[in-house]
Amino acid sequence: MDLRIDMEKDIVYIKLSGKVGKKSLIDALELTIANKRYKKGMGRLWDFSQADLSNLKVEDVIELGQHTKNFPTGINDVKVAFMAPGNIEFGLSRMFEMTSTASTKVHVFRTMDAAEKWMAGDEKIDS
Repeated sequence: MDLRIDMEKDIVYIKLSGKVGKKSLIDALELTIANKRYKKGMGRLWDFSQADLSNLKVEDVIELGQHTKNFPTGINDVKVAFMAPGNIEFGLSRMFEMTSTASTKVHVFRTMDAAEKWMAGDEKIDS
């Protein structure tokens, strides 16, 4: 996992690579939130450009969407973007977007530029 925190943009970038499963995603989220530089209210931008999510099952994606609702205010009510250029990663991220029960605003994009524009407040960006 590569973690980059942009204090100016108020975004944490989480980049995963290689085969990624449910445990890897949960661990990445928990390590991000535990990072000393991470602060409540920061948006999260997940970069799946080098990740392979093909081992995830539908049940895993649904469980991940439920997992996030357990976090407190300021962590659970932020914008979360997924940058997923690959078809499998895009589809699974969209499934997460549709099944998440958290109050988090979630959107999936194919490019980093579109994801960052949406995170910055442009709500009319296409996926």
